[in-house]
Amino acid sequence: MYILKKLCAALTACGMLICAAPLPQMTADAAETVVFSGLTDMPFENGDPFKGVDVSSVISLEESGVRFYDRNGREQDIFLTLADAGVNTVRVRIWNDPYQTGTHANYGGGVCDLSYAVRIAERCAAAGLKLLVDFHYSDFWADPGKQKAPKAWTNYSVSQKADAIYQFTRDSLKKIAAAGAEVAMVQVGNETTTGMCGVMLADYGWSEAGWRDLASLFNAGARAVREFSSSTRVVLHFTNPEKVSNMTYLADMLKKTNVDYDVFATSYYPYWHGTLSNLTSVLTNISRTYGKQVMVAETSCIRTLEDSDVFRNTIRSKDDLGDYAGYEISVEGQTAYLHDVFAAVAAVPDGKGIGVFYWEPAWLPVGSEYDSNAEKWEKYGSGWANRAAGEFDPDAETVPGGSCIENESLFSNDGTPLDSLYVFGSVHGSGGAQQQGENYLRNPGFEADGEWTNSPEGWTLHGTADGHFDVRAEDSRSGGYALHWYSEGAFRDSSASAVFRAESDGTYRISGFVQGDAATAYTLSVQSGQQKKQVSGNGQGWAVWQTPAAELTLRAGDTVTVTLTVSGGAGSYGSADDFSAERLTQQADLRGDLNRDGSADSKDAVLLLTYLLGEGRVDADRADLNADGKLNAADLTVLKQITMK
Repeated sequence: MYILKKLCAALTACGMLICAAPLPQMTADAAETVVFSGLTDMPFENGDPFKGVDVSSVISLEESGVRFYDRNGREQDIFLTLADAGVNTVRVRIWNDPYQTGTHANYGGGVCDLSYAVRIAERCAAAGLKLLVDFHYSDFWADPGKQKAPKAWTNYSVSQKADAIYQFTRDSLKKIAAAGAEVAMVQVGNETTTGMCGVMLADYGWSEAGWRDLASLFNAGARAVREFSSSTRVVLHFTNPEKVSNMTYLADMLKKTNVDYDVFATSYYPYWHGTLSNLTSVLTNISRTYGKQVMVAETSCIRTLEDSDVFRNTIRSKDDLGDYAGYEISVEGQTAYLHDVFAAVAAVPDGKGIGVFYWEPAWLPVGSEYDSNAEKWEKYGSGWANRAAGEFDPDAETVPGGSCIENESLFSNDGTPLDSLYVFGSVHGSGGAQQQGENYLRNPGFEADGEWTNSPEGWTLHGTADGHFDVRAEDSRSGGYALHWYSEGAFRDSSASAVFRAESDGTYRISGFVQGDAATAYTLSVQSGQQKKQVSGNGQGWAVWQTPAAELTLRAGDTVTVTLTVSGGAGSYGSADDFSAERLTQQADLRGDLNRDGSADSKDAVLLLTYLLGEGRVDADRADLNADGKLNAADLTVLKQITMK
């Protein structure tokens, strides 16, 4: 990650400051505080994006006693909870030999050798999650300030390192694949802005000769991936998108030295890495100039300033927030940020923005008392570094310790998922600008019976509430009726199910509207054969309607079961209405739809305004709304009129 979140805020526990060597002829762009508004629905072009998390430390945390739960407080495998929340891909880091010579004591940081990655792959396979395998080609943390070769490779020449990278990548991927998980992407190196595996560009004076040696390492890893699977994408990972010339320089040198890769990825932490509008602009430039897909491989955001494990956090006061962040320090602020970083990547045109990965959202405290915590960190490797790592990284020996990011997690300290985790469920692929068509559900709004009923036409109800779970003329979103529930006592898993048949091949979007009190927990699941997707949430209050939605790719004749499951506490109430199952079809270009998301709205206005302020790009033909051959404030005025209609 980004120098281990600036090496836990520059190793504040001991006052040390570790900085990466700067790239030549690169200057930081001026700070601009731009806070994007949170979006409730974020379509990416060209299919479902990568909605990812890195939970590489999870096994060592569980061995230290950390437990994870579902939204209703029931203990559950974290990988199932992630899938329930809409996550579709897990990023897992791999270190070569993170153990002390002789004693075999682990270095910490989640341990993260190949055997741990295989165990994670097995659980991802069971939960239906894909993998992004992140090879560091080091025995411990690799980032711009640290790119040390594994102990066993210390004296290797560049060509020997290339051979070793190829063999290690090839053999590791075979073992991970045997666990049953789909390897969707492979990172060849981690945050390789300054070099990789001991080949440091600064040692070459940033010359092309240095880049040729580095390129041989990148290509060795890429060759192993290509031989493993033609469908697995090769990712290269860098940092500092706030320095626009950094990104251009890196992408240009990759092209000049003929590096084989598919995805240009960056770390983006809102405290240090510039504005979100700049992120979109930088990624757009890379994708258009070099023809690459782009994504955010690491990000996170704080939700509290509290330190819960007696090890100082990366961000521990407002003074640590840097020049760019502008979000409320709360779960709500964290939620808004996660929405907005997805939106920033989705705004990259032509479907080249392919996703976002949240870094270690489950790195929770193993306890609240230092001595017992330290014992667990050392034994199970559940802290960021152990003293044993000092043989490889002297900084680790000086400041061993626990989690410096538990205040950035998407789980509460007790292992229960927070609302911010469920942002992933609001992100989806649209296959390009699309519109909805015929509703294939029978009686989608519960109006067909025209009276109270517990067996509505087209639906099968299973009520467990100590009160009612039925259709009645109460709290409807539209029309006169809705599915409604109320219970005097706690209840679990009341359900309403409907079935429809796909009339033709295509992508179908299934959605509904749900409202209720905060104790109401709901899950919308859709299943056809072996395909199953589900979205979960909690009520936000009376008449605050939420819209869970999921998409399935179907063949003509496929049968789909749609189920809404509801649980609640004593006194819980809520209702559901206006379900739909519609085949998505392409639509013509919409006037004012600058980002091609199927609507002309405030997002397009932000895109045009950002361009007029000197950042980003827009399609000139789309943006010239008054057809005068110029792009200026007059077009913004026309766009405003369009969005207000």
